[in-house]
Amino acid sequence: MNFSRINECFQTITDEDVLEAMREIPGYLDITPSDFIEVYRIAFDHAVNRIKTAILAEHVMTRTVVSVLEDAPLLETAVQMRDHDISGMPVLNEQGAVTGVISEKDFLSRMTEKKDPSFMQVLIQCMDDSCCLARSLKTLKVRDIMSSPPVTVHKSFKLLDVANLMDRRKINRVPVCEDHNILVGIIARSDLVQAMC
Repeated sequence: MNFSRINECFQTITDEDVLEAMREIPGYLDITPSDFIEVYRIAFDHAVNRIKTAILAEHVMTRTVVSVLEDAPLLETAVQMRDHDISGMPVLNEQGAVTGVISEKDFLSRMTEKKDPSFMQVLIQCMDDSCCLARSLKTLKVRDIMSSPPVTVHKSFKLLDVANLMDRRKINRVPVCEDHNILVGIIARSDLVQAMC
């Protein structure tokens, strides 16, 4: 996510806006509208930078997290993901620590030999073959296909660092943890957009 373009989330100030604002201030102002706009833009950039570094993961994370245990059957997990309309979720051990993440991509990866499978690739392969590629998943558990070790962030991470991590690792969600990798929330890309705009 490119935070250098954050100002695009906000309306731009026009010369007319500045003139109206200057008329509303009682008394004499010794500043031109163009100087006022420049001061406003610089102040706005400072405020945005301050806010970007002040917002922590725990401020924007979703606290109610749909998760699954490592030994859950894959069919049950797929049903849970469908019912909650999510494309991935954290995987926990019995102590509540995050040990992995399972996503649609993990399911797709087990259904084809391609390195970066897409839904369409799997669909084509299913239509070409005589058997369903998902049949082999029926006896597996979450731990068998989850992505591990998990990419997680501590709840005290700055939001900008979370966004950079998600962008660098090309992931759509990141579990938020306390000490010992205990799950306390999750941040999705949509949470980042909402927080910054």
